[in-house]
Amino acid sequence: MGIRKFLAKQYNFGPWLGGLKDLFSRTMLYVSIINFILIAVTAYNVTLKTFLLQYVPWISFWMYFMGLVVIVLLAMALEFKFIVPSHYTFLNKQEFEHQNLIRQELKEIKDILEELKKEDEE
Repeated sequence: MGIRKFLAKQYNFGPWLGGLKDLFSRTMLYVSIINFILIAVTAYNVTLKTFLLQYVPWISFWMYFMGLVVIVLLAMALEFKFIVPSHYTFLNKQEFEHQNLIRQELKEIKDILEELKKEDEE
């Protein structure tokens, strides 16, 4: 097997690897929220506070933090509106091509429909 074929081919290790990745991804949501809050507080106190007080002295920590929340909400809206449909289209394509359990049943149904269509035409 050539190196290009090895690199281009997809490999299926069964459901355990995908399940582990999915569980890790779902857990990281909670870790990310905590991490985001800690980074926002640290950034404000270490560097941004001096800068913000110099140029916008009226902004408080809570206004700064709410601004970050608004940015996250806008990012979520853009993600939902544009990225999610494309992402699920990709996932559906991958699922259909790689060991989809219903694929054989769909083929059988298609064959039965073609037989019925031929009988109808006769």
